Amino acid sequence: MVGRQALNIGEAFSQAMKTWEDGDGAEARRLARRIVEAKPEFGGAHYLLGVIALAHGQGRKAAEHLSRAVAADPDQPAPRLALGRALESQDSVNAAILQYRAILAADPDHVEANARLGELLGRTGRIVEAEGHCRRAIAGNPDHAEALCALGALLHASGRDAEAARCLEQALTQRPDWGVALHNYGLVLRALGQTERAITILSGAVELRRDNAQSRAALAGALREMGRIDDARRHAERATRLRPHDPAGWLELGLVRQLKGMPEGAAAAFERAVTAAPDSVHAHWCLGEVRRALGDTARAATHYRRCLELDPADCHGAALGLALAGAAPAPERAPDAYIRQLFDDYADRFESALVDKLAYRAPALLANALDRTLSRKTGLDVLDAGCGTGLAAPVLRPLAARLDGIDLSPAMVDKARQRQVYDRLDVGDLVVELGLRPAAYDLVAAADVLVYFGDLGPVFRAVHGALRPAGLFAFTVERAADSGSYLLGPKNRYAHAPAHVNERATAAGFELALSEEAATRQEGGADVPGLVVVLRKG
Repeated sequence: MVGRQALNIGEAFSQAMKTWEDGDGAEARRLARRIVEAKPEFGGAHYLLGVIALAHGQGRKAAEHLSRAVAADPDQPAPRLALGRALESQDSVNAAILQYRAILAADPDHVEANARLGELLGRTGRIVEAEGHCRRAIAGNPDHAEALCALGALLHASGRDAEAARCLEQALTQRPDWGVALHNYGLVLRALGQTERAITILSGAVELRRDNAQSRAALAGALREMGRIDDARRHAERATRLRPHDPAGWLELGLVRQLKGMPEGAAAAFERAVTAAPDSVHAHWCLGEVRRALGDTARAATHYRRCLELDPADCHGAALGLALAGAAPAPERAPDAYIRQLFDDYADRFESALVDKLAYRAPALLANALDRTLSRKTGLDVLDAGCGTGLAAPVLRPLAARLDGIDLSPAMVDKARQRQVYDRLDVGDLVVELGLRPAAYDLVAAADVLVYFGDLGPVFRAVHGALRPAGLFAFTVERAADSGSYLLGPKNRYAHAPAHVNERATAAGFELALSEEAATRQEGGADVPGLVVVLRKG
């Protein structure tokens, strides 16, 4: 009798599963319920009812059935995997993570569990662990679209956008109309400076997910970068209506309003962003910037200070904002984290922006100055200090037996490496790196670098120590006409008085070989007053 009942239950379950696989969900549910009525502890029927409920968006009901399926047979991965999905649908991320970890405890190479765990760990900020699980899933199935998409998002979050693009392109090969992957790919293309392509991809993501606020906010940002302000405003406003408690839409709306000359409206939008995300450094920084522009320096200072509390390394340069708001003295140099972030973000469009839009000519000015001050013009050991993408390399390479470069930004150094003209490239702090290279160079050049230093004394002393006797230090600075020392300007760049340059140079042991007024770049179509200087080690 017992054997006959078990056989009947088995046959009934097989029939229910086949019915479900054939697409008849209502009949499959009816058959599964009959099994549960006959044998409530049978896990297979609860598994099927859970899967059906999950397919119909009934996350709570799915989780109830799937929990009973897992309890009936804890060693089966399929019910745990489905339970994890059901928990995800209810935003119970930590509970879902536990289910995927349980599967991997028994089978560390389980592809689906690794893929889901990788994505969820990425959402909770555990980037390194998440990447490991995604890569393990891809090792088991190189065409696993979800794992590729999740890995692409993780790589983007850690600044490895070229690799991220390849992962997302492969994911989209498997699922061309997948809105999530299109969204992530659009973000990566923006980061790579391919804004027109990003607009196309993000428009596709919005078309597939018309009510997704995040994709609309991202599209608004790309449109804003291309100067399509009215289109950007439309999508940003739609994003704020779709998800009023998501800061992304409010941030974009604030940035659009700033560009349209509506600072009060921008401040209102940034206030909403701060309310939605009280711990968002970027939201506080945007609000601080617009409050300062409105002359409300006290409230601006409050938000700059909050930025520093949330991000002591100061990626946004809030310490500079505090100084410009009159709430603190100007720091002696811009924060390293701010410079690194600024130029990492800027690397892919740095040269086009600097040369095409800002009429950058510091390398040409240095070339002219060196031609008039160098006694030997070949065979030198040369350092390109703050080398960036290597714009000064064509000037310095003909002079050099060895050409080294140092920059604080890894992304800029990667771009410089692609030129294949440097003998050595290092990522690091300029003053620290110079201190490790005593008497190593005949020439140190710094094009548009010292604008991120206030007091020039420390960098002058470091360069002096790295030069051989009679070695030259050639550099450009912005000129402060109304100061005896240096000023922090509204673009977060320092300008220096000639007297400060001369005084600090003499104190460091240099002789002045050349100092001339020159404009190294433009802002708003007007020349920015500057100096080109060559110092000789005494």
